[in-house]
Amino acid sequence: MPAKWWLSFLLAATLATPAAALARPPQRDFLTQTEADKIRDAESANDRIKLFLDFAADRLLRFQRELKMKGAGPRWSDFLNDMLDSFSSCVDSASDRISDAISQGEDVRAGIKDVKKRVPGFIDELQKIKKQGIDLKLYEDTLNDTIDDMHEDIKSADKAEKKLQMNPPKPKPHGGARR
Repeated sequence: MPAKWWLSFLLAATLATPAAALARPPQRDFLTQTEADKIRDAESANDRIKLFLDFAADRLLRFQRELKMKGAGPRWSDFLNDMLDSFSSCVDSASDRISDAISQGEDVRAGIKDVKKRVPGFIDELQKIKKQGIDLKLYEDTLNDTIDDMHEDIKSADKAEKKLQMNPPKPKPHGGARR
């Protein structure tokens, strides 16, 4: 009798699991272990911002290369969307580091400058991809969301820059002689 009850429970639990949860594997971390180590080892927020933007640029190049190869298969659409999500996550992380650093009183003007310089270039590349339309239906929604996110990241950088102009960070002592 307990075995029947246990089998019924397992069957009910399996049927209750949403199909969407089974269809696509859970989102993995968007950084490789090596990249995560580089972020951890970076000396300053400006260095971390630069690294995240470098990782984003790498992902964008890989995405463009993949489109030229015109992959096939049932999971190619997922692969393209995951690459765009990973790219967007890198840029968003750079933007988040700006906010975090400002709240901690760090000078991230170099990081802000880097975001404001590089992200518009990313948007231009994404717009070109959209105009080319190579298998666009497979990743169009993600591409549009990514472009929107990039515009928000630029707005955040502008706000952060204004905030720093109004409230510049105070220089921190570098462990000078004790009195």
